[in-house]
Amino acid sequence: MRIADRCFRPNVRQGNVALYAIVFLLVGVILSIVIFFPQFLNMQSGIYGISCREIRVKIQAAVEEYNVSNTKSIIQPGERIDLDTLKEKGYLTEIRLCPQKGEYRFDEMGNVYCTFHISEENKHTAEKN
Repeated sequence: MRIADRCFRPNVRQGNVALYAIVFLLVGVILSIVIFFPQFLNMQSGIYGISCREIRVKIQAAVEEYNVSNTKSIIQPGERIDLDTLKEKGYLTEIRLCPQKGEYRFDEMGNVYCTFHISEENKHTAEKN
């Protein structure tokens, strides 16, 4: 900046605007992370729950089809579901597991449930009633 410019514009900031812009940008990024990261985690958990539910529906259909075609039922309440047998016999095209490492088991009624997502489903059922 020349001396003549200082005489005509005495209150000119020299380089401070860039510093303020950088600080404003960093505060914005940190604020965005604080606001949106927990929502991302909740969304991911919801997607895993939906995926697990869809897998259970497919397994339940395969179990019912197996029981119709065979004399001995595959349902053993409280026991882990034998996905390998269902796949070997052609009732499942692929073995898919719970995304959050739950195990698929039979309840007393012969329905398929996940050991990880069972508590979440009980909450939703209680809220509906």
